[in-house]
Amino acid sequence: MENSDVEKNVKPMEDAAPLPTNLRRTVRLALLFSLNVYIVAHIILWYGFDIQPWGKTAMTGVPALVRGNINIAAVMVFLILVSVFFFGRAFCGWGCHLRGIIEFADWTMRKLQMQGYMKLRRRNILINTRYAWLIRGGAFTILLMPVLVYLTNNPFSIAVDLGSPPPWTDMPGDRGQLFASHAPINMALTYTLGEIAFLIALSLVIIATATFVFTYFYGQAAFCRILCPYAFLLALFMNLNPFQRKITRTGDCTGCRKCATNCPQGIDVSREIHHYNGKVRNRECVKCFTCVDVCDAKILKDTWKPAAPQIAPRREYERKPWHNEFHHVQSIEPIDPVLDFISMLLALFSGVLASRFGGFWFFVGFIVGFMLIRLLLRYGIHWVKSRPLVPSSK
Repeated sequence: MENSDVEKNVKPMEDAAPLPTNLRRTVRLALLFSLNVYIVAHIILWYGFDIQPWGKTAMTGVPALVRGNINIAAVMVFLILVSVFFFGRAFCGWGCHLRGIIEFADWTMRKLQMQGYMKLRRRNILINTRYAWLIRGGAFTILLMPVLVYLTNNPFSIAVDLGSPPPWTDMPGDRGQLFASHAPINMALTYTLGEIAFLIALSLVIIATATFVFTYFYGQAAFCRILCPYAFLLALFMNLNPFQRKITRTGDCTGCRKCATNCPQGIDVSREIHHYNGKVRNRECVKCFTCVDVCDAKILKDTWKPAAPQIAPRREYERKPWHNEFHHVQSIEPIDPVLDFISMLLALFSGVLASRFGGFWFFVGFIVGFMLIRLLLRYGIHWVKSRPLVPSSK
């Protein structure tokens, strides 16, 4: 994807600041890493040693709750929703295993100095769409659709089974088949070493698409900012509690703007704390504390207490508009709003088609479709604009 047009629309004050190494950041990254270690260990113990203390712990607990299946994933989702009421979307920054892989992808590509990615990363250019929340809502609805269809044909009932579903559910190779039972093509498996290696490779394709690939082309945390269907659910519980802990101004803002130009979620932090009584109210905040760590004046803190008054007036935030009408510092690709909306619908349809191979293939279908459709649209628009309206006479 060509990023030159997008880069023209975003002019941060300076390159993204290097993040300091501190105890909080170290603990957060270690926790995210540990979650992925736990998932691998859970799978190995379940299938390799027949040790099955509980089933899959994942956001698949959302459809389980809707259906009335009280499993360990449903319990986890319930606790996450309660935590959002008090701490905001801290789970997304501290407890989501996919976020850990996304941050590992960012670290890897920076270490390798992958130039396509570094063009975005050096300036923290975050590419998004006008319809991110519609995309998330659409994805959330699509993932719930099988459960909703089930409930229309069956009475709602509550069943408790903490051992279901197995940890490999919805992944390639689940239930002895290469793909889901309703896939257009399929293959029975005997789980030889070769087949297991192939299944792991397919699973890595799904994970890498959502993390490395999407991040490479759309900037930090692209999956979290654009697609994550569960952000749609968690955001509903944001800002309901007046005592919810939020990133808060505890002293005079100096206007350095590092908090805004380094936020991996694209939040215009400096203007948030100016316009919203010193609090970051944005539903994208995942409490990664990047803004706190890079603040020159060290005046940001996560707290429920009221913000300190701004003594020195910051008239530039009154005088100048937000970065864009969406109140964030992300860049919207230069695509007509109607075409932008059409690309969203086509990408969701691509995800639905791919989901016939299994639930998690939805993300691969959406991401690949989303990027290809928008790439074709951008090149098509460029081609049309470059064509003369009147053919030149020879």
